[in-house]
Amino acid sequence: MKQILYWIYGLTLLALLAACGSAVQTPAPASAPASEQAATPAQATTSEQAAAAQQSGSSESSAASSEHVEMPLPPALADTSLSAKGDANRGQAIFASSCAGCHSTATNVLLGPGLAGLFSVNGPTLPDGVDYQGMLPNGKERSEANVAEWIRTGGSGSIGSMPPMPLSDEQIADLLAYLRTLE
Repeated sequence: MKQILYWIYGLTLLALLAACGSAVQTPAPASAPASEQAATPAQATTSEQAAAAQQSGSSESSAASSEHVEMPLPPALADTSLSAKGDANRGQAIFASSCAGCHSTATNVLLGPGLAGLFSVNGPTLPDGVDYQGMLPNGKERSEANVAEWIRTGGSGSIGSMPPMPLSDEQIADLLAYLRTLE
């Protein structure tokens, strides 16, 4: 009877460990039958194979990621002096109420360009035929200070007109913090 209880206990532990995704192995109880003890090396082999598969998968993904080299941001794009003071969650709410009518958070163009990648090296995706050559529509470089000025004063570009948005310094910081999360 004790052997059956040990067997049930051992299976329960294995099931819990498998459910948790743990690679920890529990040794078979000392009084377990020889057939159960023989199963333990097979389980070890299986978990070793799983660990090897994870390592090869991670080395493949690191090899793939090493092919895609991230270019460093130019100083104007790397400067986070305004967005560092903001909160991206509040910025998301500001975007939803003030910007989402004209801009998407992806690459698709609505009335204005999608703002994904605004603070990346390549910048946002613009409609065919529009090329600001990495600058803002007003010809200024893409920096947090210049984007904040563009938001507050508005202006015209090849795509259309941006109305001025009278946002406080805190709202601008929050909005810029959110825009930095868009890839």
